[in-house]
Amino acid sequence: LIFISFMKETMNKPIILCIYFILVETVPSQDHWETAIYADDVWSYVIPESELPSEWNTLDFDDSAWLSGPGGIGYGDGDDGTEISPAISVYLRRVFTVSDTANLISAILHADYDDGFVAYLNGFEIGRSSNLGAPGTFVSFDGATNGDHEAQLYQGGYPDAHALDSLQLSFLLITGNNVLAVQVHNVSFNSSDMSSNFFLSFGIADGSTYYGPTPGWFQEPFAFSESNLPIVVIDTDEQEILNDPRITAHMGIIDNETGLNQIGDPFNGYDGQISIEIRGSSSQMFPKKQYALETQDMDGENFNVSILGMPEENDWILYAPYSDKSLVRNFLAYELARDMGRYASRTRFCELVINEDYKGLYVFMEKIKRDNNRVDISKLEPDETSGDDLTGGYILKVDKWDGENNEGWWSDSPSPEYDGVWYQYHYPEPDDIVEEQREYIINYISDFESLMASESYTDPDAGYYEQVYLGSFIDVSLMSEISKNVDAYRLSAYMYKDKDSEDSRLTMGPIWDYNLAFGNADYYDGWSSEGWQMDVELGNDVFKIPFWWYRLWDDETFLTAFNQRWNELQQTVFSYNHIMNTIDSAVTVIGEAQDRNFQRWPILDEYVWPNAYVGGSYENEIDYLKNWITNRLDWMDQQLFLSVRSVHLPTRYKLDNAFPNPFNPKTTIGFSIPRAERVTLNIYDMMGRKVRNLVNGQETAGTKSIQWDAANDAGVSVSAGLYLYRIQAGDFVQTRKMVLLK
Repeated sequence: LIFISFMKETMNKPIILCIYFILVETVPSQDHWETAIYADDVWSYVIPESELPSEWNTLDFDDSAWLSGPGGIGYGDGDDGTEISPAISVYLRRVFTVSDTANLISAILHADYDDGFVAYLNGFEIGRSSNLGAPGTFVSFDGATNGDHEAQLYQGGYPDAHALDSLQLSFLLITGNNVLAVQVHNVSFNSSDMSSNFFLSFGIADGSTYYGPTPGWFQEPFAFSESNLPIVVIDTDEQEILNDPRITAHMGIIDNETGLNQIGDPFNGYDGQISIEIRGSSSQMFPKKQYALETQDMDGENFNVSILGMPEENDWILYAPYSDKSLVRNFLAYELARDMGRYASRTRFCELVINEDYKGLYVFMEKIKRDNNRVDISKLEPDETSGDDLTGGYILKVDKWDGENNEGWWSDSPSPEYDGVWYQYHYPEPDDIVEEQREYIINYISDFESLMASESYTDPDAGYYEQVYLGSFIDVSLMSEISKNVDAYRLSAYMYKDKDSEDSRLTMGPIWDYNLAFGNADYYDGWSSEGWQMDVELGNDVFKIPFWWYRLWDDETFLTAFNQRWNELQQTVFSYNHIMNTIDSAVTVIGEAQDRNFQRWPILDEYVWPNAYVGGSYENEIDYLKNWITNRLDWMDQQLFLSVRSVHLPTRYKLDNAFPNPFNPKTTIGFSIPRAERVTLNIYDMMGRKVRNLVNGQETAGTKSIQWDAANDAGVSVSAGLYLYRIQAGDFVQTRKMVLLK
């Protein structure tokens, strides 16, 4: 639906055309798209020092006194064809020619700007940013936007799109010269940057050629009218959703019992006020944004409500699968964790529309919170500062230092060979936790770390076994390893503690953020279905695995329990059939929504950080995910089928004593390498002459063993005596002795 209104303030002012899009409309049948105006074309521009004549945006206006230069016109972001001095506004004009108005049946203005704009076609407004007031309202030359907006193209994003149909074009365009005029405004005189990159493209009715090819990121408009998934509709009342602070908006959810949801149906899943902001860390660079929202009553207070069948709460996440082109990795991880008997955020697939702009497939999900239906631990009030009340509940996390509520404390590692850890308060939040509670949980973690660093940490009586919920650490580790999550152990790593009277142990979990798991990362060996993520070299990365994870993996009791839990789960939750059925079920639920998602975000043929695989189609992405998991299951099964000792990848190089030694007729030589290396293992006599080569080639990380049958390379038995065996793996070299008896 498109509504057109006209406003005429005085007879000598131009008519202002105000166009409101309920949704992007399907344009009439056409042959192709072409671009008439590019951002880097030569534009006429002026930095006004006073108000311009009202007809500045019309074709008849004389702009010969203006400057000219390639767009964009601006400063500060490195995306400027013409760099100007800092300014509150700049006005642009670009004349183009139309030879056949009948053949131009649709148009899209793409706007990439910092911080706001109003655009006109032959004097009529065809688009503006939401931070410059309502359509049709006047913006003075020295007017500032009411909020920041960052340009997107220079950081790999997509510009805003404003569409015009054939009816509007028949009114706006004329044969011959036409003019696109744009006023661009900054958030303040002191703003550090300004961007103005605008493109005007036309849908052509036949095979005629009038202009140039569309940019590589160009997306054809398409209709979105119905879905088999719930439809989430958010209206911000022309406000831009920011990273911070949250803005107030309206959210409606269409979730019909019939399973068919149409735009225009009544809001029956939710219909009320929310506050909303952009969330995420590295994901904020993607044009498809994630959002954190809070359901509110009309007074702006928290309003607990059930969303899409999930238990009542007020804090929610709209997760945006983007680099994960399977769209299901987070969903899969949380499903598996819940199937293991652990709490993980509940999820529901949906499609999202914000301010009449279709945003694609999203996952509506629970935020990690202390709650009887989420992390079920005791509520900790500010006045609970002594006794058992003080001992719980607490939720902590190890994570990146950006984002909201990241206050915490740095804990130096008690083991000098390892780095320290930054622990963050998650519950109570930093603004709510009082000093006594801070002191308690800091001391609790300090005591835990001291115990894990001690020589007696594996003591059956005095060790760590009664201090932690060992099963939770094992399950989090198994989820980290089966998915080979490159963030495992060190980022988005949650843990919690209840009151001592309920459970005094430290519990690991819930799991969080698995979009870079299951083979979807081209760094830290995330692409490989082999190797333990626990032992990946992190180099100079400041976010290291907490030392106590290494201590756990050095403990034979932990490894035995890890092995036993794997054997149990591979028959059920981690079985091939169960995981594949979970993926297939999700793909079936998503249905045609994935087509619309990748039409909105056409990235199936593109590398999106940090993809290890670019499949070119959704089917290929799902096949890759399944094949990677199959290979991972096989590798882990092979490793864990061996002795408990071989479960653990060593942290250092080592050449073991031969056993037996002295020997006759055979002995076994063991060695350990913490990473894949080219390895040679040779036998020498006491004169230094090589007798036998046992290993010569690339070896995977692990603990290895090989037998020597007291024969030389020719297969001839050697005489009794003293022999040397020598290993070289990378820069590591070690030699030991053994005695052959006859």
